[in-house]
Amino acid sequence: MAKKVIAVSGSPGTGKTEIAEILAEEIGASLISIKETIEKEKVKFRWDRRRKSKVIDPKDLQPAVSRSLNEGWNVVEGLLAHLLKWDVLIVLRCNPRVLKKRLEKRKWGEQKVLENVAAEALGVITFEALQRKKKGVYELDTTGLAPRRTAGIIENILKDSNLGKRYLPGKIDWLRNRKLVKML
Repeated sequence: MAKKVIAVSGSPGTGKTEIAEILAEEIGASLISIKETIEKEKVKFRWDRRRKSKVIDPKDLQPAVSRSLNEGWNVVEGLLAHLLKWDVLIVLRCNPRVLKKRLEKRKWGEQKVLENVAAEALGVITFEALQRKKKGVYELDTTGLAPRRTAGIIENILKDSNLGKRYLPGKIDWLRNRKLVKML
C-alpha cells in the first residue's frame, strides 16, 4: 500500500491538533505532528524575535515529514501542513472574532493575535494551498463544531466525494461581515 497524506492545516486556534488526533484514531492512520517532527528531526529554523516564533522553510521540513510517513494513510497536522506534499488537504477555519478570543486566552501578544486573525479573515492558508494544488482541498468552519464532529465530517469527505463538494474552498467568506471588517 502506498503512503498517503491527509494534511490538516489552519490558523492557530482552529482545532488542528485535537481534530487530527481524533481523525487519525477513527480511520486508523498514523499521526504526524509538524511541531513534534521539527523537534525530533532537528529541522533548521530561524527565530523571529518580534513574533516570538520559529520560521521554517517548507523545503527543509518536507524531508523530515517524509521520513515519518508510514504505509497507508497518514494525518499530517500543523500550521505548515498545507505547504507540504499531500493527497487531501483539510483547511480548518474559524470565525475571526472567536479566533481572536481563543488566541488572547493563550496570552499571545496583540500584534501576533491581530496578524493571525487577519490571515484567517483573508483566507491566507487556503489561498496558499490553492497556489500549489487545486484538487483535494476542503475547508471546514470549526467555529461551532465539536472536534469529534469535525473529524467525522472529514472522514465522510474521504468516503464520499459528493459530500466533499459542500466543503470546497471559497464558501467561507468572513469579509462579508461588515462588523468583522471594522474589527480588523
